[in-house]
Amino acid sequence: MKRIPVTPRLDYREKIEALGFDFHGDYWREEAYYHFTAEETACLEEATNEAYHLYCEAAQFIIEDNPEFMERALNIPKEIGERIRASWDADELSLYGRFDFILAKDGTPKILEFNADTPTSLLEASVIQWQWKEDVFPECDQFNGIHEGLVQSWKDIFPKKGEIYFAGALENNEDTGTLQYLASTAMEAGFSTRVLDMQALDLQNGRFFDPAGELVNRCFKLYPWEWMVDESPDGCLAEMEWLEPIWKLVMSNKAILATLYELFPDSPYVLPCYLSRPRSGLFCKKPVFSREGHNVSVVDIRNWEEHVRIAETEGDYNTGAYVYQEYVEPTVYSGRYPVIGSWIIGGEAAGIGIRENRMEVTDNLSEFVPHIIG
Repeated sequence: MKRIPVTPRLDYREKIEALGFDFHGDYWREEAYYHFTAEETACLEEATNEAYHLYCEAAQFIIEDNPEFMERALNIPKEIGERIRASWDADELSLYGRFDFILAKDGTPKILEFNADTPTSLLEASVIQWQWKEDVFPECDQFNGIHEGLVQSWKDIFPKKGEIYFAGALENNEDTGTLQYLASTAMEAGFSTRVLDMQALDLQNGRFFDPAGELVNRCFKLYPWEWMVDESPDGCLAEMEWLEPIWKLVMSNKAILATLYELFPDSPYVLPCYLSRPRSGLFCKKPVFSREGHNVSVVDIRNWEEHVRIAETEGDYNTGAYVYQEYVEPTVYSGRYPVIGSWIIGGEAAGIGIRENRMEVTDNLSEFVPHIIG
């Protein structure tokens, strides 16, 4: 993988905003791109498919064989755990997820985490960087079948078509743009769609209704399951076809990283990870539930004592449990630290997007940079 400077398109702002990317700010960057060989992207595809298989095995172990883990490590109420088990046993289908990989010095992708429930950076990974490639490097390829995968997945998940609601925190421009993009892929698949604020869903007698009083049977939510568990346990138990399904709550936390290492310590993609502080070593300390790199630090542990190497990032997730994941020294590309977001769509690897930062922890100030295969 190489980072190569390039001249931005003169009219790129108008072009990406015409595709609905009106929340880009300074987050989208195209004064450089990442170059991959076909072999490197094949390696990423293989790693992504295998990582998802391992996550499914870990979820199976937790849900079926270790239910107390949900209550103890994830603080999930018993009745919610029972609904998770029913959702898993019914094989309720998932639309998408995003692995965050860092490349080790030998080029092996290492799992940092799996954004299993509400991953963003979707619009830019699918259509925005593809448009850039077509304009700047039309002769090259890109590891990117995300849009086509989404359209097909809607058909696979709901073969009878019909209506799908899309709900989220609409005061957030990024969430609104992501919801509108996902709704457009469902419309392309032949569905009717409605986008509304999550708080507009009205729970009555175990069913949800929209502001017009219409029954909501299917809903894609860009809203974390752990928030829903805290805010409305009854809503989590309501009669509804949710995307993502509620079993994704087991995958969308970082405690599962410890189970992943317990079950698959020899996997080249899995880093050692622990629910309690190890005796010694260099570790990335992460809250079990957190987003956008908040409250993450790197600590050097000596005889059970933590010595901070990289100070904890700001955020509101420092009140619960942490995991300790073995630190991987990142490769620096022109002063940037990239993380590869590799998308699972309909259970299969579908493409990548790259975010980079000027510090080692990827956060909400990280910038999206396109890529090509050449």
